[in-house]
Parts: sequence; C-alpha cells; structure tokens
Amino acid sequence: MHKEIKKFIPIADFLSYILGKDTEILIHDLTNFQESIIYILNGHISNRKIGDPITNLILEFLQNESRGNKQFICNYNSKTSTNKLLHSSTFFIRDHKNKVVGALCLNSDHSEINNAFNIINSFLPNFVDNNKNEVKENLNNNSQQLTLEKIDSVINNIGISAKRMTIDEKTTIIKEL
Repeated sequence: MHKEIKKFIPIADFLSYILGKDTEILIHDLTNFQESIIYILNGHISNRKIGDPITNLILEFLQNESRGNKQFICNYNSKTSTNKLLHSSTFFIRDHKNKVVGALCLNSDHSEINNAFNIINSFLPNFVDNNKNEVKENLNNNSQQLTLEKIDSVINNIGISAKRMTIDEKTTIIKEL
C-alpha cells in the first residue's frame, strides 16, 4: 500500500464516527484496478468489500482529469448493484509528484430521510421536487458488469439499435470504449 494512502485510514475511521452507519467510507489503492478497495467501513451500503474493483467514475477521472489539480468530486449520485441511489463524494489521494494514487470515497444512503420527506409530501400535494437523480457512478463489485454497463451507456448515447448502425457509428462506439 502506498504511504500516502495509508495516511487516510485514520481519517476514514474518524469520518465513520461522525457520519454514522448510513455512510459507506472506503479507500481505493489505484495500483490495482481489479482489487482497488483496500479499506471499507459500512460496506453494507453498497455490498462491496475489500478486494473489489475500481468504479467507472474513478476510472474516467484517471483517464480524463487526473493530470490537473482537481482534488475531489462532491455531491453526486451513485447507485449500487441493487439500484439503491446514494449521495456520494470522492477525494483523490495524490503522491508527492501530484499523481493520483488512491481515493477516499463517501457514499451515503439517504433512503430513510427520503421516506420521511415522502410522508411530509403526502401532506403537501402541490409540492414540486426539482431534484434530478442523474447517476454519475455505479458502485458495482463486478468488473465485468461495469464493462457491460459502459458498453450499454455508449450505445444508448447513440440512440440507434446495434442492428441499424452504420459502420461509422459502430466505429465511433469502439473509439469511445
């Protein structure tokens, strides 16, 4: 484990005492994408465990933005392999050369709070909820499923079934993948 990553284990423990049982806290070591989770608290939130792989959001960050100075991504939605919607934030751990070597992630399950809001909303029939539940990250413990979801996402962005695609459209999909 990289020494910069090791420093975040006590911080993860600290955060778990503050945020409680409804927030999963985990640390990724990005030297091994297939088994990147090296520390996890409240894993019942996403049903992930130590040794599970990297997520699509972290992988995309590494490919597109990691060379910059962006330190974190906050307040986005993610979903578990059982489609439970979570509220998430990720802090990127960098080494002395500014290379991203790990990530500290917080994934909060607000379903109990949402249930309370639904009860309140039942008394307020004209209330409009403008929250959009756009999912940016899939918290899956199966790298093959992650790959299939990425393929589906790219194909869905084209908006044409695979049988009806031209060679140029298929080439575009392959380039994006």
